Amino acid sequence: MRGAPGGGSRRPRAAMALLLGASLLPKGWAAAAPRASGEPCEGTGPALRSVGRALDRREWAEADRGLRPLSASHGECAGVVVGLARLRAGSGDFEEAERLFDRATALAPGDALVHARFAQYWLSRGQPARADYLSELSLSLDPGCAEALVVQGQILGRKGEAHPARAALERAAALAPENAEARYQLGVWAFRRKLHAEAARHFDEAVALRPRDARARDYLALALEALGDAEGAEGAYRGALEANEGPFFDSFLDHNYGRFLLKQGRLEESRSHLDRAAALLPGSRAVHYERAKLNLALERYPAAREDAERALGLPDPGGLVLDLQVYYLLATVYARLGEAELARKYAELSRTARIPETGPGRP
Repeated sequence: MRGAPGGGSRRPRAAMALLLGASLLPKGWAAAAPRASGEPCEGTGPALRSVGRALDRREWAEADRGLRPLSASHGECAGVVVGLARLRAGSGDFEEAERLFDRATALAPGDALVHARFAQYWLSRGQPARADYLSELSLSLDPGCAEALVVQGQILGRKGEAHPARAALERAAALAPENAEARYQLGVWAFRRKLHAEAARHFDEAVALRPRDARARDYLALALEALGDAEGAEGAYRGALEANEGPFFDSFLDHNYGRFLLKQGRLEESRSHLDRAAALLPGSRAVHYERAKLNLALERYPAAREDAERALGLPDPGGLVLDLQVYYLLATVYARLGEAELARKYAELSRTARIPETGPGRP
C-alpha cells in the first residue's frame, strides 16, 4: 500500500487558505485547527490507508468515520482532502467532489496519487480526455503509480490499443498486488478478447480482494460458462446475487443468470430473473430477446412476440444481439402463431441480414 498522499508538500498556514479549506469541507465537519509545526500529513499514514481501503470497497460509512477526525486535525493534508472528494463523489455530490479534488491538487501539485485519484474520478464521470491528461501527469511524477496505470490501461483499451493497455494493467497489478481494480480491469480486457481462462483467473483474484464486487463475480460466471464449467458458473452467479445489493451493483446480472438458467432448461427460475432484468433494463435489446426466447419455450407466444418486437425496435450499440437473431426468433414466433406471411418475411430477413465482422458481443 502506498504512503499517505500529499505527505511531501509543505504549505503556509495563511488565513485565506484556512478559510478556503473550511468552506470546502462538507457540512457537519470541523475545520482544521492550525498546527504549530510539522508536515500537513504528518502521522496520517495508517489512518489514511484504512480510509483508502474503505473507499476502494465503496464502504462509505466506514470511510466517513475515518475521515471525520482526520479532517479536523489535518485539514490541509491533500490525502485527507482527496478522501473527502471521493466520499462526496460516492454520495453523488459531484460539484463538491470536484472542488475538493481541485483543492487537493493545489495542496500537493507534485503528488502523483492525488492526480491519479482525480483521473479515476473523471473516467468514472465519462470524461476520458480529462482522465487521460491527469493520468499522464501522475505518471510523469511517478511512473510506478499503480492507480494511474489502471486509468491509463482503461483509456488505451478504449482507444483500441490492446497491447499497451494490457501492459499498463499488468504493471499496475505487479506494483500493487492488493489493487482489486487492476485485477478486475485485466479480467475485462481478457474477457473481451475471449481469453476466458485468463479472464477467469483475473476475476477470481479480484473477487478474493473485493468479495462484495458483484460485477467481478458475474464476469467470473460468464467466463466459467464459456469454458464449459456449468457448476462453477452456477456458484459464481449465486455469489454475485448475494453480493448484488452491495456497492458494486450489477444491473445485467439478472439477465446473465436468467439466460444461463434458460440454457439449462430451468424455465421458471429463468423467468423470475429475466422479469427482474426487464424491470431494471427496459431499454436493453438483449434482455427482451432472452425473455422472448423464454416465452417461446413456455409456449406463451403472444408474450414472445411482444418481447421480440420490442427487442427489434431497440438499439444495440454493444452488438450483444444481432438483427438476424431477432429476425429468426420472430420468424419462429409468427410461425407458432399461425401468421405465415410474417413468418416468411422474417425468415427472409434472417437469411439476408448482414453479419458484422465482430459478431455478437457480451455485456
